[in-house]
Amino acid sequence: MWFTCILALQAVTQGNFGVGSVVVDEGGTIVAQGHNEVFSPYFRSDRHAEMVVMDAFEDAHRASGDLGRFRLFTSLESCPMCLIRLSTSRIGRVLHAARDLPGGMVHRMSDLPPFWIELARRKRFEQAACSLELRDAAGEIFRLNVDALLEKLKVA
Repeated sequence: MWFTCILALQAVTQGNFGVGSVVVDEGGTIVAQGHNEVFSPYFRSDRHAEMVVMDAFEDAHRASGDLGRFRLFTSLESCPMCLIRLSTSRIGRVLHAARDLPGGMVHRMSDLPPFWIELARRKRFEQAACSLELRDAAGEIFRLNVDALLEKLKVA
């Protein structure tokens, strides 16, 4: 989980939201990594950290069968868009460091339409068993530039 925070800091230094993600195999080896890229290298509203890492992972595992043994770690609780993507993926387990009470969807999964609730229940979405300091750090990294970036998203 600590590496997702390093990736999140890289995202911040590039002018993006401070979120990082990795996919690991059953032995704990990182097989895909990424961070938020919404604003840089150019604006792409879909380039959340989970989307970036899942694009790389799925491109590398096109013909693979059961991928449920893989886990995705992310520094921040997944938003609705990312939760839906991960619900349809073949990743078996998704763990986040920091909760995102205003924007995260894992803690509000019961608010999804029934179809999406059923798909999400086939996976394990949960907060990682990591230190309180690491959870706090992940949340603080996200908050470093979030207000300025949200201003950029406002439509004039």
